[in-house]
Amino acid sequence: MAEVIFTVDSDGCAIDTMTYKHNLFMGPLAAEVFSVPQDLKEQFLENWSNINLYSKKRGVNRFVGLVATLKSINYDGMNVDHLYRWVEESDTLSPDTLKPEIEKHGSDDLKAALEWTMAVNEGVANGKDHDDVFDGALDGLKKISPLGKVYVVSTANREAITDEWTRYNLIDYVDGIYGQDSGKKEDTIATFISEGADPHQIIMIGDSPGDLVAAEKNNAWFYPILVGKEKESWDELIEFVADKFANGEFTQADHDHYKKKFWDNLDK
Repeated sequence: MAEVIFTVDSDGCAIDTMTYKHNLFMGPLAAEVFSVPQDLKEQFLENWSNINLYSKKRGVNRFVGLVATLKSINYDGMNVDHLYRWVEESDTLSPDTLKPEIEKHGSDDLKAALEWTMAVNEGVANGKDHDDVFDGALDGLKKISPLGKVYVVSTANREAITDEWTRYNLIDYVDGIYGQDSGKKEDTIATFISEGADPHQIIMIGDSPGDLVAAEKNNAWFYPILVGKEKESWDELIEFVADKFANGEFTQADHDHYKKKFWDNLDK
């Protein structure tokens, strides 16, 4: 039987980084770079937090979150048509795919988006004292590591992931890291399958709708780390789910059960 694969998200799942990244850097820097009017700034930041952390859009790619929040306040500052179109049409949303768009169009909105994402990366790199590993995550990785292959599959910056997982002694329990530069999570899982993995021997451990989508698009399984209930989620993985999955006993009913718990834990 082929070896099972555990794919694990990073931000908001293993590492408690999402809240500070969004509230200290992503939201405020977006408001600054896009010159959100002062009378709309508070609403913009509140919407940013709600959309990116607590809604059913939790964990979306940062550029998707940027566009969603700009739209939520009916932003009418600089012309953002090129940015909106790029986010809607691009298969991979990252600085590497944004730069050719800037060369092609030279628009202020695309330049602002690049300035913003680079400023976010710089802020996060210098804000290491704000993050922490979730209780239960290290024990969870120690549990699943001997049971199969373990890969970090995230839309975060690869360098930041590597730094965080090294600082918290998680890196020794994974077999590889797939970050923002690897594209969408579902494409990474699809690559595993194209290389011979059985979809029903892959489980995505994550905290966002994107993790669920990545699993379901590939007919793989999903297990949620619930926002606000991270330790309980890791404990349940350790006690009940890991061995069940590794032994081939994780079922559609299990997947549906955890999927419901996941959606019930998020705001609309």
